[in-house]
Formats: sequence, structure tokens, C-alpha cells
Amino acid sequence: MSNHEKLALVGKQLRKLLAKEAASRGVEKVVMSFSDLGGFEVTVETLKPSGREKAVDVAGLLVADVTRDRSQKTKVNKKQTKNNAGGYVFKVSDETRVRRFLIMGTTGGAFYLSAKELTVENLVDLMKIIDQGNASMILQEIKEISLAGRNPKQEPVMSALAVCARYRTGQVKGEGYDSEPAKLYVEYLKAMHATALELITQVCRIPTHLFIFVDYCEKVAKHSANPKGSTGWGRAFRAAIRDWYATKSPRQIAMAITKYKQRGGWSHRDLFRLAHPALKYSADDDHYLEREQLFHYIAKGELKQRKRTYAQAELDQLAQKPTEKQMEKEQESWALELVETYKSFANCTDEYDVVAAIHKLGMVREHIPPELLNSVPIWKALLNGMPMNALIRNLAKMTAINVIDSDNVKSVCEQLTNAEAIYGSRIHPMQILVAHEQYNRGQGDKGKLAWAPNQKIVTALEKAFHISFKNVVPTGKRYCFAFDVSGSMTQEVLGTTISARTASVAMGMIGMKTEEHVEPVAFCDSLVEIPWEANDSDLEPPTAPADGLGEKVQEATYYGKIHPHEALLEYRKASGIHDAKLAVLGMCSNSFSIADPDEAGMMDFQGFDPCFPQMLSDFAMGRF
Repeated sequence: MSNHEKLALVGKQLRKLLAKEAASRGVEKVVMSFSDLGGFEVTVETLKPSGREKAVDVAGLLVADVTRDRSQKTKVNKKQTKNNAGGYVFKVSDETRVRRFLIMGTTGGAFYLSAKELTVENLVDLMKIIDQGNASMILQEIKEISLAGRNPKQEPVMSALAVCARYRTGQVKGEGYDSEPAKLYVEYLKAMHATALELITQVCRIPTHLFIFVDYCEKVAKHSANPKGSTGWGRAFRAAIRDWYATKSPRQIAMAITKYKQRGGWSHRDLFRLAHPALKYSADDDHYLEREQLFHYIAKGELKQRKRTYAQAELDQLAQKPTEKQMEKEQESWALELVETYKSFANCTDEYDVVAAIHKLGMVREHIPPELLNSVPIWKALLNGMPMNALIRNLAKMTAINVIDSDNVKSVCEQLTNAEAIYGSRIHPMQILVAHEQYNRGQGDKGKLAWAPNQKIVTALEKAFHISFKNVVPTGKRYCFAFDVSGSMTQEVLGTTISARTASVAMGMIGMKTEEHVEPVAFCDSLVEIPWEANDSDLEPPTAPADGLGEKVQEATYYGKIHPHEALLEYRKASGIHDAKLAVLGMCSNSFSIADPDEAGMMDFQGFDPCFPQMLSDFAMGRF
């Protein structure tokens, strides 16, 4: 039986046991808590009353027959449950809460775009789900969402994996586990930890992910520790970190330790210091000496003399004599040459030495010393074969220092509009739009970087925007897009250089071109239909009924007689579409709340991010 199968089995047993305990005590729910005597004991959970956050009225989102009975007292679907107001809604399941967290970083019905990092307090809901015996479900969702690339940000997935790997990890042995619930709970925690550690090599695909994961592991272990327990790295956790490096090829390790040196105060050397990785010699491993060299470099910051240069007497003194194949691989190693070259850059002043290394070893921007990042020859070398996302990200810098000139602008435009490259990158149209608006502005948001936009590049980005529509996977759902067309929509979206009008119209255009059934409407003082066709290509539709078009909501309006969440219930009742959903996008973050946190069919999005369209698609498909 695998660790995951064991976890699923023990979790099921724990859920039954806790339900039995709750029933015997006549309470709704019990949980496992730390005992004053050590170990765990069953205690009654103190439930806080739930309810909708303070909300504002926004009219024009949905049209319903408001003369009907709005009490919603009738249950029309077996999946519905009664909310605090006595109406029936689609309850947010634990699976939905977990998916929302992994994709958006929140388990509730509102997504707030923020530069703040997730804290341990953001993980409490996951810990509660774990304590209910559902860790198997969390880990399965982590694996599926991460491998499918459905999480636009890495922090939620890494922090969730850290919770499963280190929650109460110091309290799985010792005294206080005599009762049946405590014994079963400890067995459950051990299976959860083991299953989570097995996922590290699959989910933490690059060192940045690993560093984020380890950082959250430290925080979770301290937060969930019994004061009498330990939060140190145990044998299993150290082995899992060692395995991350051991499963990589020499090429992968070399690129990892030179391109991704550190993140959030963690470095490869820190992980080696705590995990104590050691290689076991095998004559069958032709790359053993390469790995040994790379591990030594991580720990000491330098490479050793290669075995091929040893005198025979020196080779004879080695406890483990390398094979000819191993010495040949070490001597001709691309990985070791990459590390040696990268290390030599610390004292490099000749930009053409760096150019030669880029052409020979495929070195990337992260390898280049900061003092040489204004070198035109170096950037031109990097430009050759630069991936689509990196190319778009560095257009401003390359224009500012005159890397893009009359000699190469044509080839750069061809790269930007290469349909195969765009499809292969899976870049979303909104990412290209944000890049287009930023580049066309000629000024960075931070720092002093400024440039004169090359109009050929601007035109190429516009073409790339339309080409990338094929990267959007249709949901097959029917939509009504309601746009706020008030004057406030001319304001720039928080944290970007684009207006709320441009962002919302672009999202509408993407929907019109990728979905078969879309009805666009606009609202300000009244609600009107928009005669906008799928083949319209301008971000300023000439038929717009106001100065601009924006997708809900720049500023709150108050003239409605029915709250949107009530209108959604009315719409479901009137149309017979009992799983209709409502998503509200606030282009500025003004702490509005429209979604009922207990309703699975409502979501608030505050702020703006290029990942929003994919989130909306997942929401429409019922993925969270």
C-alpha cells in the first residue's frame, strides 16, 4: 500500500471516529487538540458564526423578475443547503475551498490582489480541513493543479504542500497517545507527512519553488508546534530535500545552482547545511564524479581537481576508484564547464568573453554579472533564441540601451509574431496586452528606466495579442458580460499602466472571440445591450454607449433595488439554471464584497492581474 493510499484509508477512519465522538457528545463537530499532559485529545470545536461581509449594492449585473418571491425558501437542487438568512445556496465544499486557495491564495469568495506574501494565518483553513481527516484530498488537488499548471502563483501551492509536510510534525511521537483517537490521529499525520514529502520532486520543479516550500515549512512547524515539541528537520524531511538534488541530472543541477542561487533568505548551501546530502558511490553511475563535484561546489563554493588529471599514484590511494567512463564524463562535463564559467564571471570585465560563453553554453540573463547588464553585445547575444516570455519581459530594457536597432528590429518583430512560439509559450493575451501598454508608455513603473517606443515593436505586440487568442481554451459556457461605462473607468488599474476601460474591454474581446455564446451589456444610469460582434478588433468599440467600456467595477454604484447576490438567486429561479454563477471584477481594490462566502457560485476579484481571465475560466467551469 502506498503512502497516499494509507493516508486515504486512515483519513476515512479518522472522519468516522470524529463523527462518532461528536454524536456521543451531542455537538456538531469535534477536533484533535494538544493535551496539557502531552499528545492529543478530542475537544469540542468553537464555531464562529458565519455571514456575508459588509457589501455594497451594484446594479446592472443581472436582470431578473424582481416581482417574484425573493425569499428563496424552496430547495430546488439536492446539492443546495440553507444559509444563515434561510435561503438555499450551493454550499462551498472543502474541495472547492482547497482549489480556491491553490489557485487564488484564498479559501473565501473574494480574491484581493496584493503584493503581501501569504502568512501562516492564511493557512488556518487548510489546517482545519486536515484535522477533519481530509489531507488526502488536499494533496491530490496540489498534485493535479500544480502538474496541470493551473496555479498562476506558486506561493499558495508551496505553502499548502508545506502544511501537509510539516503540520504538527514534532508531535508524532512521545507520550499522550494512549486513546484510540490520538493513536489514529498520529498515524494519520505520519501518513500525511510521508505523502507530502513524496510530492516535493514533482511540485517543486525549480529551486525557487523549493526555497519557497522550505521557508513555509519552517513557519508551519513553528506555528503548529506544541511548546514541548521539536520543530527541527527530521530524518524523513532531510531525505526528501536530498532526493530533490539526487534525482536531477548534472545539467539540471548546474543550471539550478547558477541560475537560481537564492530566494527569500534561503540558498542551496543552506539546504545542504541542514539536509547533509551525501552521494553513495556506484560504479554503474557514469555521472557520479560530476554529481560529486557539483555537491562539493554547493557546500564549499569551488570545484575540485578533476580525476583525469590525477597521477596514477593518487588514483591508487582513493578509497573508491572511479571508472574510466566516470573520469571521461567528468573531464568533458558541460555542467562543470558551466559552473566554472559562471564562477569566472565574478572577475570578468571583457564583455566579449561573456558573449562567447552565451553562444557556447546557452547562458541566460540570470548568469550575467549586474555590472555587465548594460552591454549591448551581451544583450544581442541573449536575444538570439530568447524564449517568448523572456523576450516580452525584456523589450523595454533592450530598447532603452539600443539593443533593438534598424539591423535587428525586423527579426525581433518576427520572433514576437511567431505563431508557433506564441502557442508553445502558452502566454495569455492579457499578458501581452499589459506588456504592450507598458512598452508603448515608454516609462517603467519603478526606477528610472525610460525608452522611446519603437513603433514596429508596438505593432508586433498588437499582432501577437490577437494571435495569442488561440491560447485561450473555450469553456463552452454561456456568458453575459456587464461593463461599467462610467467616467471613472478611465483611471489606471492599480499596479499597471492600463486603464480600467482598456483592461475590461480586452477581457470582453477575448471572451467574444473564444466563446460561442456571449451577450455584452453596459450599465451606468441604466442597462443597455451592446451591439458588439466577435470579429471586432478595436479596444475602443465604436458602438460603445459611453466614453469607454469596462468590466465591472471601478467604483461602487448604489441605485439598485436588489443586491447582486439576491439577483443571482432570482436569476436562477427565473431561468431554471440552478448553477448559474456571478463573478465581479473590481479594477480598483476598494474592499467591496458582493459574493456570499457560503455560496459556491459567486466570486469577487479585486484589483487586476493578467491571470484573472484563467481564474474566471476555472470558476465558470466549476473547478473551484
